[in-house]
Amino acid sequence: MNNRSGFTIVEVLVAVMILTVGILGLATTAGLVTRMISQGQRYTEASTLANERFEILRGERCPAVASGSETRDAYSIAWTVTNVNGGRAREIAVTVTSPTGRGNRTDAFTTTKVCP
Repeated sequence: MNNRSGFTIVEVLVAVMILTVGILGLATTAGLVTRMISQGQRYTEASTLANERFEILRGERCPAVASGSETRDAYSIAWTVTNVNGGRAREIAVTVTSPTGRGNRTDAFTTTKVCP
C-alpha cells in the first residue's frame, strides 16, 4: 500500500483557479472604489463652490442680486436669479460643471433668498 500524503496536481490547479477568481474580484472592486472616491471628491468640491456662491449672493441686497458665471480652476460656475413671490424673494440656481474622465459633469443646486 502506498501511504503518501500531499496534494494532487488537480487539487493544486483548483486552488489556483479559486485564488485567481478572488484576486480578480478584489482588483475590480478596487477600481470601482477608486472611481467612487473620485466622484465624491468632485461632488464635494462642486457643492462647496455652490455654497460659496450662495453665501455671496445672500450677503448682497436684493436689487443687486443678478445672474452670472465664473470659472475657478477646472470648474465652471453659473448662477441664475429669478424673482419669485411677487418680487419678495429670489430663487437662485447654481450649476457647477466639472471635468471627468468621460467628459463633463454638471451638478445643480438651488436656494431661495427672501427679500425684506
